[in-house]
Amino acid sequence: MIAGPLPARFLEYFSRLGLFTFAFGYVGGLAPANIGLGILLMAFLGKCICGERQVLQDHFVRLAMLWLIVALALAAWGAWLFPAVARSQYSSLPEVWSFAFIPLVALATRGDIRLILPALLVALFGLMYRLARDVVLGVGPPDHYDSVALGVGRNLAVLFIDVGAVGCLVLLFALVESRTWRGLRRLAASTLCLLILAALLYAWIAAASRTSLVALPLAFAALIAGRLLGAGGRRIAVVGLMLAAAFAALVVAYDARILGELQKDSDTWAAIAAGQWDTVPQDTATGLRFHMWHLAWDNWVQHPLTGLGPSVTHLLRSDPSRAFLSTFNQYHSGYVELLLRTGLIGVAFYLAATVLVWQASLRARAAGLLPRSLFELLVAGFAIFVALNFTNAILFFQQGWQFIVLFGGIAYGYTWAERRPANADTTS
Repeated sequence: MIAGPLPARFLEYFSRLGLFTFAFGYVGGLAPANIGLGILLMAFLGKCICGERQVLQDHFVRLAMLWLIVALALAAWGAWLFPAVARSQYSSLPEVWSFAFIPLVALATRGDIRLILPALLVALFGLMYRLARDVVLGVGPPDHYDSVALGVGRNLAVLFIDVGAVGCLVLLFALVESRTWRGLRRLAASTLCLLILAALLYAWIAAASRTSLVALPLAFAALIAGRLLGAGGRRIAVVGLMLAAAFAALVVAYDARILGELQKDSDTWAAIAAGQWDTVPQDTATGLRFHMWHLAWDNWVQHPLTGLGPSVTHLLRSDPSRAFLSTFNQYHSGYVELLLRTGLIGVAFYLAATVLVWQASLRARAAGLLPRSLFELLVAGFAIFVALNFTNAILFFQQGWQFIVLFGGIAYGYTWAERRPANADTTS
């Protein structure tokens, strides 16, 4: 039970409701995610009104509030530049606000592992729900799963699949090292974790995202290598098997279709390297991205500081010589699109937010507040997010920026660990 005045207790329970609803929905469904985010916002405002006004003095909160205003100004700028798509400039604001919602999760968790762990497990449940839904609806592997994976397509689905797989690996590490979970209890938990990991790896192979086919094995290898440095014989055996399984999955994943795509891309890279940009193929993944990024560059250099507004999809239809781009709704790079949407101003804000979250994580880890397993999950998860955004604009998909909110909020929440309600007790 949570001690304290009735309004404070209500807000705390209300905040937890929002946290778990959001954690499930950010993969499990857009409606629950939006509802959860709305609850978190109301709880945040309620806490600030009812005695936690010091939160408003936090550097990240001030940065987020300033970014809300700046992004609104950039939307007005985009509407002035392109009156025909003025409405979409404002409707796209949530996509660029993204990190401004991190304080909502941060204040809900406040570095309390007894809240963070259930929230992550609920998120994993939401992921498995989506995966099971794919199978039940008959859209699962192996035929055309890449286009319908988790209801969002492979380019976004692999973010959740990869991070879920990393989470399972980290959880296995924790179970192996646990001093409280032993015997049948640990065996049952480990078996369940391995089954979930196997399902996720199967979906990962079926999705066949080339960036993910590199990113996930590298994340596995880094985690395992880190553990091997100080592990005992039994642990070395466990993680060694995990490493072998990861690379075996990678070999299986590179089937004839993937190898064929890579072969086609070799011609694309040859044309780019030779400076023959007009001859870059339009029918390869790399070729399409090259033309998208070239178009984005041509538009961005006109307004490098401010960008061209939160909505830039219409620019893909602005060049008659690149009519083949008109069917796309993104530039297949989160960083290219960030520059194009918000300019150098937006990049500076995003970098500042990243630094603040990273500093909070390092300080919490150094102080012994952030458990090693959770730190590994956060670092690996963000590394995968960074890698995937090189080839897809995951940053601006709802589920993508909600990933930032959930994981960034968990990390930054340790900054406010001392602000937990007095005598608060939660169920582990």
